[in-house]
Formats: sequence, structure tokens, C-alpha cells
Amino acid sequence: MRDIKRMKHMLKDSIQYIIAPKARYAQGIGLYVSYDIVAYDSTKRDIVAMAPDVTADRNTALHIVGKFNRYQLSPIHLKEAIDDALN
Repeated sequence: MRDIKRMKHMLKDSIQYIIAPKARYAQGIGLYVSYDIVAYDSTKRDIVAMAPDVTADRNTALHIVGKFNRYQLSPIHLKEAIDDALN
């Protein structure tokens, strides 16, 4: 019984959110670095969702993914959750 609970807990944590810095160029701004937020499924070993160019502030991006990982956000809600986090 204990092993079943442990497995359920491990499967729950299969989605990990990470930030991915990327150099970008925008007319009028020039070259800048911004952060994508990526949902990685460690069970499938694949990226299951991505939101590009979320923020240029690294600390903001880290704060957002920290919350998503803590609360195990479902990847289908990624874009809505980012909108909520930034507004």
C-alpha cells in the first residue's frame, strides 16, 4: 500500500516546468534576452507545452515556474496561468 502511494506521488511530479533563455530581436528594441516557459514530462521524456517570450526578467520567470512546479499545474492551463501570473 505504501508503494502505491509513493508511485502516485512520483507520477504526480512527472511534469516539471523550466525556463529557457533565448536571444531575440525586435525592431525598435534591438537584441534582447527573454525566457520561454517549458513543461517537460519526465515520464515521456519530452516537452509537452511551451510558452515563448514570456518575460525578459529572469527572476519573474523563476518565480512563475516555481509556483507551477509547487502546485503541479497541468500543461493544458499553461498559457492561462502565465497570463494570470503576469497580470
